[in-house]
Amino acid sequence: MSDSTSIAAGADRAEDRRRDLRGAISAAAVDLVIERGLDAVTVDEIARAANVSRRTFFNYFPSKAAACIPDTPPAGRDAVREFLTDRSVSTMTALSRLMWHQVSNARRQSRAFDRFHDMWRREASVRTQVYEILACNEKELAALVARREGREPDSVEAATMAAASIAILRIAVERWRTDEPGSLLEYRIRESFDAIRGSVTEPTDVARGPAAPDGAVPG
Repeated sequence: MSDSTSIAAGADRAEDRRRDLRGAISAAAVDLVIERGLDAVTVDEIARAANVSRRTFFNYFPSKAAACIPDTPPAGRDAVREFLTDRSVSTMTALSRLMWHQVSNARRQSRAFDRFHDMWRREASVRTQVYEILACNEKELAALVARREGREPDSVEAATMAAASIAILRIAVERWRTDEPGSLLEYRIRESFDAIRGSVTEPTDVARGPAAPDGAVPG
C-alpha cells in the first residue's frame, strides 16, 4: 500500500469515527429530551450519556437543541448525477427527487432520525435550528441548479429556484412534525412539491374557453 493510500485510508477512518461520535451525541440528546423535555436537560447530562466530555460536545454542536437534530448527509453521487443529467423532467421535479433521496439516505444512516420526529412533535422550539440548517443548504442547491441549467452560480434563476425549493421543504418538514409516529418525511416532501406543480400547471384549452374570433376583442 502506498503512502498516499495509507493517508487516505486513515483520513476515512478518522471521518468515520467523527461521524459515529457525532451520531452518538445526537442520539443521547434525543433520548434524554424525549424522556424529560428540552428545558429539563443540560449539556453536561447529554455529554455524560454519550460518554464524552463537555468540551467534546461543543466541538460537535453549538447547543443542546442543535444536538437533537440528526445529520442529513449530502445526497449520494448517483442521485446528484441523476439530478444534473436527467433532462426528461423539469428542474423542480428533479429537485424534489434529489431531496427525497437525501432524506431517505439520512434515515438509513442515522439511528436518531425517526426518534427525532418523536421528539420534535413535543419540542417545537428546535424549529429555529432546523430552519437554519435548511437555509445553509440553499446555497448548495443553487450551485447544483446552476450546473444543471448551465448558468452562473449566482444567477437569479438558480437562486430563485433554490429558495423556492427550501420554502417548499419547510412546509413539508412542518407538516411532518405534526404527523403521527411512523410518518415518512420523504412522502411529505413529495406531497409538497406535487402541490406546487399542480397549482402552476398551465390551464388546458378547454379550461381557457374558446378563442376569440380574429379581430374580436375578448370580453
